[in-house]
Amino acid sequence: MDRRKLDVVLSTILIIASLIILTDDTLVEGGAESDLGSMFLPRIAAGLIIIFSATIGIQSLRRLLKRTEIDSLERIVTDGFSGIFIYIGIFIAYWLIVPHAGFLMTTPFVMFSVALLLGGRNWVPLIALSVVTPVLVFYGSSHFLRVFLPTWTLS
Repeated sequence: MDRRKLDVVLSTILIIASLIILTDDTLVEGGAESDLGSMFLPRIAAGLIIIFSATIGIQSLRRLLKRTEIDSLERIVTDGFSGIFIYIGIFIAYWLIVPHAGFLMTTPFVMFSVALLLGGRNWVPLIALSVVTPVLVFYGSSHFLRVFLPTWTLS
């Protein structure tokens, strides 16, 4: 299967969904109201999704239009489902453990294991990204958005 075609289709779907989030004010009912508004975080996420999807989609579309040869990284191997079952297992375990162990204790392990599953082998950036990102998300959500993520409850 050619990953470039899949990239273009999924990027288009994500961009359309993100544009709906950016433009429709009737999507929110209730929600966590802050000084920035209830749709602030979804709109920031939608903007980032548009940027990242467009980057991936445009690169893939250029390669499709140039009819360049498919290399090994652009071919999706569909022989086995073991990776999918491992992802599902990781996220089910995360879903069950995070209310007890907390966001800051579990998220770095999940991020690291998913990065390994995706083929990451450069240990220093993997560990740094797996620790720094949850800390920034935890701090940003509690201080700026007033959304409190689960904390350690195993006492």
